[in-house]
Amino acid sequence: MKTLGLLGGMSYHATLLYYAQINAQVQARLGGAHSARLILQSYDHQEMGGLFNSKQWDKAADILVQGALGLKAAGAEGVMMCVNTAHKVAGQVESATGLPFLHIIDFTGKAIIQRGYKKVGLLGTAPVMEDDFITARLSERFDLDVLVPADAGQRKAISDIIFGDLAKMIVTAQTKSLFQDAIADLVKRGAQAIVLACTELRFVLKPEEVSVPLFDTVDLHAKGAADWALDS
Repeated sequence: MKTLGLLGGMSYHATLLYYAQINAQVQARLGGAHSARLILQSYDHQEMGGLFNSKQWDKAADILVQGALGLKAAGAEGVMMCVNTAHKVAGQVESATGLPFLHIIDFTGKAIIQRGYKKVGLLGTAPVMEDDFITARLSERFDLDVLVPADAGQRKAISDIIFGDLAKMIVTAQTKSLFQDAIADLVKRGAQAIVLACTELRFVLKPEEVSVPLFDTVDLHAKGAADWALDS
């Protein structure tokens, strides 16, 4: 089994899920009391979220690169970031360490095409929805048509809630309504499924509450990471 290095804490709620799910996958595969070999570098979400939200990508990259190098020095054989938005600087992290980088979207895209979907809606922070580091990877590597909310105000409201209430695990009826409305609009535009490209969105939406399948990047990333650690 390989040792995985995790860059987490963004938010810690999502990182807890990663830790639990990767270990559960390893135990399910190996049986007994087996668990994963993990090294965690956890960040202050207030600080990192502020850098992401204010587009201070160079500073964010420096911090994450140093963390990844620390994971490598501690014995990590592969690195993953337990957050979608930070993948804006995935290239810098990967090139700095020289280690295999387990990109969140590679596992997500593979799962989508295995189900036969061609057009998907995507929800996440403003950088995830508006920059191309997530959407272009889905389009170019997996030949998917990716839709995001068309209304700039709706995208801003979604992103503000992610960086605000959801970082503190506050989910209101108004928040649920906002996301359900966004999904309904995406489905009207032809989305066959929805990618939850933010690790906190699973706390807002349940599969039975929407009319199309949900692809939760946390679940797919964690399972893919466990498989990589055991199979590669």
